[in-house]
Amino acid sequence: MLASLGLTFLVGVSSAAVGASDLVIIYPQVREPFAKVFEEVVRGAEEGYEDQAKRVPMADNQSPVDFVHVLDESLPVLVLGNRLAQQVSKNNPGRKLIVGAVNSEFNDVFGITLIPDSEVIAKKLPVLVPRVKHVHIVTTHDNNMLDFERATTSLLQYGIELSLHEAEDIRVAAGVYRDLMKTLDEDDAVWILPRGSFVNNAMLAILLQESWEKHFVVFSSNPIHVKRGALFSVYPNNYKMGLSLGRLAQDVAQGNPPERQMKPLEDIFVTVNERTSNHLGINLTDDMRTHIDLILPAR
Repeated sequence: MLASLGLTFLVGVSSAAVGASDLVIIYPQVREPFAKVFEEVVRGAEEGYEDQAKRVPMADNQSPVDFVHVLDESLPVLVLGNRLAQQVSKNNPGRKLIVGAVNSEFNDVFGITLIPDSEVIAKKLPVLVPRVKHVHIVTTHDNNMLDFERATTSLLQYGIELSLHEAEDIRVAAGVYRDLMKTLDEDDAVWILPRGSFVNNAMLAILLQESWEKHFVVFSSNPIHVKRGALFSVYPNNYKMGLSLGRLAQDVAQGNPPERQMKPLEDIFVTVNERTSNHLGINLTDDMRTHIDLILPAR
């Protein structure tokens, strides 16, 4: 009952305050440190959108569906986070919906996923590790965290081959990784995707130990892995991702939507572990450092 009353109040106040060309930003009300992430994305979206933007935080016990339903259908609505994006996109078809900070693609809406753009990876990798000629990914055959065909094409432009090694669960993946590591050398790299790569703490420790001994590269979409010893990580620049979402919302609102509805993440940070780079014989030149946002110092 309290949740229902809270939502009624939210709908009444927020819908009345929304102007004719405003961007409505719906995002989850969460604790730190996740609250800071959404704050940065929202701030970027507000600055990327030319008109006014209205914030609508949603608690776990609140549903955005009814709130969006009472809004004018001409208004662009930006929804952040997997749970809210799923709820809104499923129950409000035909609206000007944009989704962000999501782990997968959605049908019939516009948005930017957390999946790193393979073109960005393809450009960064030859600069950071020029010797790598073969990138390996272990994941399920139906993992939508990456457009493998596009990734293959992007990497081939830089003379890098991409191989996908399929595993149906973490038990099978452990065997796949063990067999794969027997064949790897300094020309190879293992890319750990944001999810679906079956790398828990135990497997990460094994991968990093083998990387240390055989001098192949491990890079990841999780910055925590860099602290553990992966060479580098690519992860979201939340503020710039928000800017891109705000500009996307502006295009949608003005009737100029992009051809591709869901786009991969282009706004990234790069973190490098200098101790690992030194051990692998990779000298971080001045040119390389211009492509790096944070270097964990060698200890």
